Amino acid sequence: MILRELLDSLGEIMLNEALDRSLITDLLSRYTWALVDRDWEAWQKVFTPDAHVDYSTAGGPVGSPAVAAETFSGMMSMFDVSLSAGGNVAITFENDDTAKVRSVYTMTMRIPGDQPTYMQASGWYNDTIVRTANGWLISNRFEQLAYVK
Repeated sequence: MILRELLDSLGEIMLNEALDRSLITDLLSRYTWALVDRDWEAWQKVFTPDAHVDYSTAGGPVGSPAVAAETFSGMMSMFDVSLSAGGNVAITFENDDTAKVRSVYTMTMRIPGDQPTYMQASGWYNDTIVRTANGWLISNRFEQLAYVK
């Protein structure tokens, strides 16, 4: 009987962790799609209200998601197309409500014209993601730019 209870408990823990991993991965996908769609309201909703972001390695803003959204909105206006992809999500749970997450990204952008110019940036994010009343949200994001071409 005790063994059965332990196995049931272990199964529930594993199921809960699998669900949390799925929810965190979905959060990162919502971030990426909001960026592609330039939906700055939806983009800000993937962060906690007091989140801190640092995009300085790519020449971007440091501060709140609201400041970053305003900066990105202006920066992105020069591109008629922007596509972003993320992946290689590595999640380490610090406790039941906090995860350290590392993921890669690649963003391709097009500057319109008779002969369009394409830019591509790639790197990774180091995030702290926390469980809130509104689900898992990013509380801290640091972008490490690897290259731009």
